[in-house]
Amino acid sequence: MKLIPFAILSTLVIGVLLLTASQFSAYALEFAHKTMWGEKGVAQGQFNQVSGIGVDSEDNVYVSDFAGYTTKMIQKFTPNGTFILGFGTFGNGPQYFTNPAGIAINSNNSVYIADFGNPTYAIKEFTSNGTFIRSIGGFGLGPGLFINPGGVGVDKEDNLYATDFGENNNVQKFDPNGFYVMSFGSPGIGNGQFNNPADVAVDSNNNIFVSDSSNNRVQKFDQNGNYLMKFGTFGSGNGQFKAPMDLAIDPANNVYVSDSDNNRIQVFDNNGNYITQFGNIGALHERIEDPVGIALDSQGDVYVADGKDTDIHVFSPIP
Repeated sequence: MKLIPFAILSTLVIGVLLLTASQFSAYALEFAHKTMWGEKGVAQGQFNQVSGIGVDSEDNVYVSDFAGYTTKMIQKFTPNGTFILGFGTFGNGPQYFTNPAGIAINSNNSVYIADFGNPTYAIKEFTSNGTFIRSIGGFGLGPGLFINPGGVGVDKEDNLYATDFGENNNVQKFDPNGFYVMSFGSPGIGNGQFNNPADVAVDSNNNIFVSDSSNNRVQKFDQNGNYLMKFGTFGSGNGQFKAPMDLAIDPANNVYVSDSDNNRIQVFDNNGNYITQFGNIGALHERIEDPVGIALDSQGDVYVADGKDTDIHVFSPIP
């Protein structure tokens, strides 16, 4: 038997220990409540009912006010909740909102907002300063058309994805110029089918995750919309859901799910293995009661829009 020199053996052992520690840390994420901001009202910095949230490359936070009829239905804040500006008014036209919901932001900090109360002009695109660029989609059942657009996401090439809950029950993809590319999904409970898909997010490998809200699961697809896997069942245990809504993906491709009726955020690895949860423990003021929107900033802080308390909670990872 050939003996391994001690120095090499020590290096191998240390390498294995470091790898094990690294793997463990990836599955041992913990989060602590950092702060909260926003309150009920119709003035700047206040909300009638928050419905979506997004964070840009400069860690500015955008919040949609679902039913507010406030002067500006999208508000932009600094990471600590200081109001910067508002944009988007109530109305029935390409640049107006009825019920703004999901938010996604591309690499140029263009802001996409789904307006499911106004499917004729389903997705609105604005600059980070609130200047209207275009509307994407139309009303109907065919390609590029929506009945109830709810969630939006972007990939690393700035393609846009949007969910349509209701009769279409699918996900549609548009290129960076707003032209229709493809759609996938159909109504049902089978693999690759949806029952009220609420949100969509894309990882760094262009895998597509969809929160299948009324089927109480998350489904994963490849970049061509081919079904890969699913995770989650109905319930309140670890890895179970009651109406999963918004999604976010961190740089390690972990998937964050706002488990709205369980009043918590759950975190999974890229293969759907449960890692941790937060938002449902701690002091009463630190708990979320209806997480309808979730977004991550460059520091790993998690911003959660609470639909019941109409405020924003911020959670930080514990080193």
